Amino acid sequence: MTALLFGCGWADGAPVVGLWENQAVLDTQLKVVARPNYVFTDRQLTEPTVFTGLQPHGSGQIVVCCVKVSKLTAVNLHTVLKKYAVDSGFTEHMQGIKGLPYVYEAEPVDSKQWTRLMQVVMRIAANKEDGSPYSVPVIGAVFDKTETLPATFPVGSQKARLTARNTADGNATRYQFTLDGKVTTFSEPSEPHD
Repeated sequence: MTALLFGCGWADGAPVVGLWENQAVLDTQLKVVARPNYVFTDRQLTEPTVFTGLQPHGSGQIVVCCVKVSKLTAVNLHTVLKKYAVDSGFTEHMQGIKGLPYVYEAEPVDSKQWTRLMQVVMRIAANKEDGSPYSVPVIGAVFDKTETLPATFPVGSQKARLTARNTADGNATRYQFTLDGKVTTFSEPSEPHD
């Protein structure tokens, strides 16, 4: 298994981490009016970056490949919230993301590179009748044609680990990326369950 780093550009070689948000915006009739893609990051991006989603599952991670950020100008979250103010659920969720100060517009990579879970997510996103939200922690690296990773996995010359836990009140999910001992923690509101 090979991890190719994209857009890390940092002296310590640590890749950027964050969250990919693929959240439907619903109007007052609960119809999908938009489904923007944003990546929230722990650091400012200095070059175009491809992000792989890692969905914690059992004792490992399911790989969700991939989204890319090409526009290096971070978006103003207040402007995004104003644009999609018709959906209070969308705005509350986006406002509730903590620990990731930068927000970028993102787009899926070419479909030939998609993993099985990415295909499912994109199929749901393409359905105008399905308002299901999706979000996943991401890392600025690409893993060579793999569908799953163990709990601890290599990223370049570093060891990486991702954990996810619900807060005690169940209102948020807290993620923790550990890269060679350096810890980055962030959270997002838990999605409502029917």
